[in-house]
Amino acid sequence: RSTFKILPYIKGKEQSDGTTAVLCRVSIDGKSILITTGIFCRPEDWNSQTGTIRQPRENNRLAEFRLNLERLMTAS
Repeated sequence: RSTFKILPYIKGKEQSDGTTAVLCRVSIDGKSILITTGIFCRPEDWNSQTGTIRQPRENNRLAEFRLNLERLMTAS
């Protein structure tokens, strides 16, 4: 039986347009990997407690990313 966790977070360094990258740490049985999501948001739009973005469009993209990642991990 394996454990599986997804932790999205933002990178601290801002780009010239004021946005920062949303990264995702995936842990499986204590081993973790880092994945870039390709999603960017402003740091003030990031909710670190829930791992969500206040902008609905970007939050939906993040939710879709998480869902696809969960499907991929459960299929293997």
